[in-house]
Amino acid sequence: MNWRKPATLLLTVAITAYLLHKVYSEASRVNLSASSLLSPYFLTAVLTGFVAYLLYTALWYVYVHHASGVSFRRTLLATLSGTYLGFSLNSAVGVLVKVRLLGTDYWYTMGVGLLAIATEFLAGLLLIAFIGKNPIALTIAGALLVVVIFDRVAYYFLYPLFWAIKKLQTLEKMYSGWHRARGELKTVLLAIAVGILLAVANSTALYLTARTFGVGENYIKFLEAVLYSNFLGGLLGTPGGIGANELGVTLAIGDSPTAIVVAFLYKFITQYAYAIVGAVAFYRLVAGEVKAN
Repeated sequence: MNWRKPATLLLTVAITAYLLHKVYSEASRVNLSASSLLSPYFLTAVLTGFVAYLLYTALWYVYVHHASGVSFRRTLLATLSGTYLGFSLNSAVGVLVKVRLLGTDYWYTMGVGLLAIATEFLAGLLLIAFIGKNPIALTIAGALLVVVIFDRVAYYFLYPLFWAIKKLQTLEKMYSGWHRARGELKTVLLAIAVGILLAVANSTALYLTARTFGVGENYIKFLEAVLYSNFLGGLLGTPGGIGANELGVTLAIGDSPTAIVVAFLYKFITQYAYAIVGAVAFYRLVAGEVKAN
């Protein structure tokens, strides 16, 4: 429809204006200068954030390609589209639309997507458990690993709930997608390896952003910050996780004007910047200019 492109442009301008206002208002209490943003620390953080976004796409690709043969290009376009809608609406809508663009059967592909999300958290928890020697993280990671590998356990755990709401067919489709994507053990191990690289890339981008402003903490704090950010950003459902993402980061590295700026810039270079590109990807997919593979 003719109104879509102007509406997209207007929304993109509004999002960008909000971002600039948010950074400016917080930066007024911090020594933020052009030289800081052009420093080797921050430029390397931007590059690392780009690598992290590709790794995030690759994590989904490992599963969706195994399950239905979707190409990496299609996965990247769907991921960008999901980022755009997650930013302009909320993270749940972003995931739902991304799932829809990746698969012919919605609930089947949702099962694949849930597996990718679980693997991302599993990888982060494993790093925190072994690097930080955190027994709680190890316990949660162990429980998630059981769910990922022995998915029938999760199926029987959820069965009474879906039976009560008369949605057993939905559960069957989600389980089918999860189980087929999981496939052989080597598929899971590959996904976990990509997830670990993703966690390292994200936490390194956050660390380098913090170093730009002279904030230095134990590296494990940045791993925890990334995990908190992802969890709260998805749980609280604010558009793009704005506010919730930053809260997750500051819970780990401290609540101060500098920490807030660090948190926001980190999310900008790893997520928010891609929302603008995602608007183009989304309307290309919706318009049918890119065929599913």
